Amino acid sequence: MRYKIAFSLPFLEQNNLLHAHSHFAFSAWIGHVLYSGLALVIAPFVTSSQQKRYRQLIMLNLVCSFGMLIAFSVQGYKTVSISFSTLTIVIGMAFAGIFLRDAKYLPLRHPAKPWAIAGLLLNVLSSAGPFFLAYMMATKNIDHRFYLGSVYYYLHFQYNGWFFFGSMALAADQFPAVFEGAKKYFLVFVIAVIPTFFLSMLWANLPVWLYAVTVAATVLQLLAWIIFLRKSWLIFRQQPSSYPGWINFFFCAATWALTIKFLLQTVSVIPSLSQLVFGFRPVVIAYLHLVLLGVYSLFLIGYMLAHGLIKTGKRTKTFSFLFFSGVLFNELFLAIQGFAAFFYMPVPYIREMLFVAALILLGSATVLFVSQAGNRQ
Repeated sequence: MRYKIAFSLPFLEQNNLLHAHSHFAFSAWIGHVLYSGLALVIAPFVTSSQQKRYRQLIMLNLVCSFGMLIAFSVQGYKTVSISFSTLTIVIGMAFAGIFLRDAKYLPLRHPAKPWAIAGLLLNVLSSAGPFFLAYMMATKNIDHRFYLGSVYYYLHFQYNGWFFFGSMALAADQFPAVFEGAKKYFLVFVIAVIPTFFLSMLWANLPVWLYAVTVAATVLQLLAWIIFLRKSWLIFRQQPSSYPGWINFFFCAATWALTIKFLLQTVSVIPSLSQLVFGFRPVVIAYLHLVLLGVYSLFLIGYMLAHGLIKTGKRTKTFSFLFFSGVLFNELFLAIQGFAAFFYMPVPYIREMLFVAALILLGSATVLFVSQAGNRQ
């Protein structure tokens, strides 16, 4: 996709590649690892036959994700791609249903339990967005405001709902001491997740009372995160992590990225500033990549390294940091492009630089994947 932006690739349409990219990233990367992690969380408390159901759903999700990747790339929104996309939503509902049924086997005070349940329910809730889009397309009654609202609704409850709470569930399982007594923070994030959706809808001239609720929820969410970070830091000072420093680096990097994300959300409550900043496409893309790559991808790589899902060694360490550098360069180049857009200034070779950042991400991720088949280095 980045190659086609910088150079010629007449055989594929950019919009089709964009849809393939976003659907595959959501389902086959973030969603896949979260499903796998939650299956590992509950595995010690259920039977082997129950574990098998989770594995079957995870594999089916992966097959449908690759189906989406190919179908969207070739034909865009057509019958085959929509069918695969719908199947991934149904799989998410099935996974949520089975996990909710089996959650009774988890210890009552298991730190990951509330976060996992909330994340899976928000994943199901997010599906209302695509279904409403399908309804509008089927009835050929497409209202631009409802169309945008449905897209933002889905993205919000994926990024700030399913991905956030799912990742927090894995973090709670990984660092249980940090999440002891974290119920009050959990409740704040759960309460805030619905009103903060309207941050994406400030352009819709919200009623004053709804805008006030949105601002309050956004500020409360940021304060809860800052207090939670301080509590976590004090705990880690007393009980240092047992993981190597280079693995902890990925958790720290994801934490910083998430903090920046909360700060940007809080700034966006100012309507004039929100319209000024997020009216530029490079800024929006930079923000989305900050969340998807900077927060969730770095956290999940750290989680897989800590959990032994990725073999550790010199090669793994080298290419993990190379992936991090790709994330850093990607955000830097997008930020430069976004800043220049304010002044309507072209940036020489920016497309080529973004293509290089994409190559670093692709190359390091590929080597990490291939190296898992070999011996530990």
